[in-house]
Amino acid sequence: MQSFFSRSGSYPSPRWWRGGLLALLLVGLLLFSASLPPAALGAAVPGPHLKVAIIPHRSNLGNEQAYGRLFKALEEKTGLIFDWVGSNSYDDVIDKITSGEADIGYVGPFAYVTAQARGGVRLICRTLSKNRQPFYHSVIVTRKDSGIHHLKELKGQRFAFTDPKSTSGYLFPMAQLKKSGLSQADFSSVHYLKRHANSLLAVYQGHVDGGATSLTAADKVDIDLSEIRTLWQSEPIYRGPWIARRDLPDEQFRLIQEAMLSLSQPGQTEQSPDLFAGLTTKGFVPGQDSDYDNVREVIRLMDMKMGGE
Repeated sequence: MQSFFSRSGSYPSPRWWRGGLLALLLVGLLLFSASLPPAALGAAVPGPHLKVAIIPHRSNLGNEQAYGRLFKALEEKTGLIFDWVGSNSYDDVIDKITSGEADIGYVGPFAYVTAQARGGVRLICRTLSKNRQPFYHSVIVTRKDSGIHHLKELKGQRFAFTDPKSTSGYLFPMAQLKKSGLSQADFSSVHYLKRHANSLLAVYQGHVDGGATSLTAADKVDIDLSEIRTLWQSEPIYRGPWIARRDLPDEQFRLIQEAMLSLSQPGQTEQSPDLFAGLTTKGFVPGQDSDYDNVREVIRLMDMKMGGE
């Protein structure tokens, strides 16, 4: 077999030399490329996955679809990937976030205060409704043809709440009922219907005589509101916050918070009119824990235990 140098001492032909050199360069390039991280090669690298849990004001599929555009925008801004975690109650969402089973979530004010008492969470931002309103109201309603005009007249009647951890669907209205001399034992039956729209519909359709719900529930149902009588309306309550588990890394928390607030900048919704389509949430604003002190005050008035209860 001929060695690299010919027996006569002459060099190999230029074509052979060029081909061999090219092969060596290609091998070297492949070895070098293999040592580089995918990002250095321009490959799409999936970002960290975070799990999202939301109070069940819709079905799990309904929540995922309604928030789809918003979270697509958040993924583009943060490089994070958000995976949905189903929930069947407000308590379920609280448990998932305080235990770390979910990383971020949307909750009501009462659920937020409960989560803080149970294990601590981080407040990302508060939500805004149409016309950039930071507040909402709890209401107790009945049908106009029910013959009921005052809260005391609900005694002996059928009543609907939403969820035991709902601010406007239980906590505030129950506190007002208590002030009016009523307890749950005074109703002929009590129903927990999970969603605010369900409570309003139950009243409208005559399945119950009175119900507690959020004033925003009217935006989620197609009924003749002229047939509904409001027996009581609460003081303004700050809308529910987006929260993160207590030990979410600071960098991820900052990315999410900055992205949400940037989506609420003036002109942003005009540029992306579908961003909040189908949501009562229409934007975000910075918040702080003390924003929900009025909720804590109602809890104290109700003599309710928090923490792990």
